Amino acid sequence: MTIKQLIAQTALTHIQPGMVVGFGGGSTVAELVNEAANLVNDIQVVTPSPTTQQLATVLGYTVINPQYCDRIDIAFDGCDQLDHHGSALKSGGGIHTNEKIIANLADEYWLLTMQSRVVDHFDSQIPLVLEVLPRALALVMRSVAARGGQATVRTATNRDGLTLTDNGNLIIDCQFPSYAHLSELNQHLRLIAGVVETSYFDHLVTNAILGNEVTGTVQTLF
Repeated sequence: MTIKQLIAQTALTHIQPGMVVGFGGGSTVAELVNEAANLVNDIQVVTPSPTTQQLATVLGYTVINPQYCDRIDIAFDGCDQLDHHGSALKSGGGIHTNEKIIANLADEYWLLTMQSRVVDHFDSQIPLVLEVLPRALALVMRSVAARGGQATVRTATNRDGLTLTDNGNLIIDCQFPSYAHLSELNQHLRLIAGVVETSYFDHLVTNAILGNEVTGTVQTLF
């Protein structure tokens, strides 16, 4: 059994029949979707991830659109880094706006990740990512520079052109010299006209299941 499968089996114990369950993106969450397949007739699924939605549909889950869902019992997702205060950076996937909708709808928001990703201080090498309306591009680039950051528009890896979110917006990767005042920086960036959301999840995480690849064990945080 892999460490990701062990994390998924631990998470599975928190899913009960009758629940509305959020499944995010990533390979560990995919393991959980597969592990929970015996509950396909007992739960409803909400997801921000097109990949997870496809997997859940193939497995026979009832997948509901978040716009028609006003409450989620429990949601599971991954992250790039997690601190000890329930905050996380989720910069890689570029679906953080839709993930935040799920996180805010959920009574419990669980992250499934590796112990090595839990930090005392966030690594500024990981970009703070913005989802931005296309017409706000120049404004956002100027505003990030004014805060001492370097902004780069994310380009597509499988075709010529820019990466667009499922909402049709741009993804801007922002590097800053330090994350010493990340919560304040995040709030400033969120207030720029045209910024839809950021990849910093400020005190949104209620619990986490952490896998240790060295010992092959898992533990629960918070």
